[in-house]
Amino acid sequence: MCWTDYLNNRVSFNRTDLRDAFVSDGICMSPSVFKKELNKLLDEGKIARVGRNAYCIPVNEEASYDYTYSQLAEDVADTMKTNHPFLEFSITELIQINEFVNHQIAHNILFLSVEDDLKEFVFETLKENYPGKVLLNPSVELFHQYWSENMIVIQKLTTEAPRSKKEPWKARLEKLLVDLLTESLWLESIGESELPTIYEDAFLRYIIDESCLFRYAARRNAEKRIRTFIAEQTTITLRIKR
Repeated sequence: MCWTDYLNNRVSFNRTDLRDAFVSDGICMSPSVFKKELNKLLDEGKIARVGRNAYCIPVNEEASYDYTYSQLAEDVADTMKTNHPFLEFSITELIQINEFVNHQIAHNILFLSVEDDLKEFVFETLKENYPGKVLLNPSVELFHQYWSENMIVIQKLTTEAPRSKKEPWKARLEKLLVDLLTESLWLESIGESELPTIYEDAFLRYIIDESCLFRYAARRNAEKRIRTFIAEQTTITLRIKR
């Protein structure tokens, strides 16, 4: 029996399960070699991380999330790295959810999350390059009053927000999913009726690290809310038990 056959029917498995699967296939490894093999399998996409010490074998063409940002987002990121090289920031944009919604969004909004005590400095930097296009932590009312295409909204960056390993400013899908349910401006932009479809499609298409998702949700004081939403308004079956 191949080691993958040993694990294929499992919703998730841990490192011990993987080691046992290798042994069942006649493969014995030292701890250091096993760690290298684990990382290799992750890099090659043969297994995927779905939580803390929890993995799965991708099926149904599930993939790791990747998104090609707009030129505006790339330009803003370059401006940030040039003018604030040591500042942590994260970018999401409204059109990022187009692959998950039935009604396509034509007009983009860029959400720039930065460290709370430096938001004003970032605002001063960006308003010179994008006059009339930058809002600093706006209320819903101001958001609607000054809305324009390619508007840049500066918000507080929650500590430990999920970030891409390749480019730290690129937000992981887990962050986007939580923000959709916790940020009032996101809800104003897409509407709550779209949320179940977005979540279901995201979980169907991509490997979601559930530990990462709920850890960030907890930082936003929204873990219970999101678990309830998933249980009551979607058909998603979570891989990791609480």
